[in-house]
Amino acid sequence: MLGLPEHSGKKGEMLYASLELFATRGYDAVSVRDIAKAAGVSEAALYKHFAGKEDMALFIFGGIISEYTARLKAVAAGPEGAVAKLGRIVDVTYELYREYPAEIRFALLSQYLFWDKVAEEIKPHFVIRRIIADGMDSGEIPRREVYLWIAIFSGVMLQPLAQHRYFADVLPGMAELKVEIKAVVRKLFAVE
Repeated sequence: MLGLPEHSGKKGEMLYASLELFATRGYDAVSVRDIAKAAGVSEAALYKHFAGKEDMALFIFGGIISEYTARLKAVAAGPEGAVAKLGRIVDVTYELYREYPAEIRFALLSQYLFWDKVAEEIKPHFVIRRIIADGMDSGEIPRREVYLWIAIFSGVMLQPLAQHRYFADVLPGMAELKVEIKAVVRKLFAVE
């Protein structure tokens, strides 16, 4: 599971079952009973490891976001310019989606539920903010409110992932979509 140490036994089964349910049905549509049933445990057994559904979801979400931010920090430390780094962030994000589709779907679908409950230092927008601010300072990126840039960049990059499974019949495959998104990012941040 992305961002979390491998868990074996019943705890691992509960985490994997909850992740699959959250990713396919959404957090609000899943109950503790659903998770326990999918994991093949009793509700009492689930409560031995977690305070409840929210505790499980937050544990998973925090691990995913922490790992994602660590990967973005590695990109930020690279020698490229800001726009190239933003393109590499697209690469990292789409590669993670390819490798860990349930985890990324869950994070995308539940970010608004858990964003305020995770530590500031693991939030990826701080890394993106630094890259964009550096790009504006160097003149590579047009000067605008940095959080507007983050919102636009995040929307361009993440919305196709969030909606791909619903529109897979009309959207290009992931590899082609990633190329198209990177082209949009280059145009978006081009200095006029």
